[in-house]
Amino acid sequence: MNAGARIAIFVALLAVLFAGSALAGRALDPSGGDGGGEHKTGATYGEQAGGAPPGADRGDEHARAAAPAATRGALPAGVASAQKGLRLVVDRSRFQAGRAGALRFRILDAGNRTVRAFETEQARRLHLIVVRRDLRRYQHLHPVQGADGAWAIDLTLPDAGVYRAFADFRTGGEQHTLGIDLFVPGSFDPLDLPPAANTARTGGYEVVLSEQAGETSFVVRRGARIVGDLQPYLGARGHLVALREGDLAYEHVHPERGGAGRIAFQTGAPEPGTYRLFVQFRHRDRVRTAAFTRVVTR
Repeated sequence: MNAGARIAIFVALLAVLFAGSALAGRALDPSGGDGGGEHKTGATYGEQAGGAPPGADRGDEHARAAAPAATRGALPAGVASAQKGLRLVVDRSRFQAGRAGALRFRILDAGNRTVRAFETEQARRLHLIVVRRDLRRYQHLHPVQGADGAWAIDLTLPDAGVYRAFADFRTGGEQHTLGIDLFVPGSFDPLDLPPAANTARTGGYEVVLSEQAGETSFVVRRGARIVGDLQPYLGARGHLVALREGDLAYEHVHPERGGAGRIAFQTGAPEPGTYRLFVQFRHRDRVRTAAFTRVVTR
């Protein structure tokens, strides 16, 4: 066989080997290479853009998608803006520090209809709790529902930061708490929580906390004397909100009967974490708020 024939056979063998390698590569990579991974990523972005506008907050949707089917819908109260077929939507989410602005919001059902029927719970049909995400700047408000079913109130957020607004309400015989973030632009330096303590002071009053057997109680003192003439506040001797540091899980706390100067609440056994307790009481026609840090280890 001459040299020219040997070269021709060698080239043919190379062509057969190259074709086989290409076929094997396609079998291992169905996208065929050629930027297939990028195309898949682009399709994912396209699906997201089709479901929500750019920059939309999809955190609640992502949380539901990531959760196992058995635990979906079991999120703690207040960490989601949509849960159990209801959704909290606000007309605006940005405010200026120290300047009052109208906050309007609605509760929508699964059919995107405005919910209008609310049941009275602790003397109000809806409670609005607003707190900065470092668990400071606490406010407890009672908006007014308009004829169109929307709720409205003038809101002043005193400092820059991200605030969480909780709509706490009862409808259809079931309690709900939905939360959504509000934003105040500017320089924000988060504050550390005070250390855990059983005593807090507010406006010349001393409030002492005690816990036992699923009950949390507070005794109000002024100087050396127990304040025995507390006035009713929201149909009870006081009001308590518990928020967990980090995810700001919200606990709806029910009041119990208390003795003179004592405010008691049924709290049960919370999950481990650091909590901020905001207890409110009324005396001499003025509502006071005392805050406590509690650490639950088990």
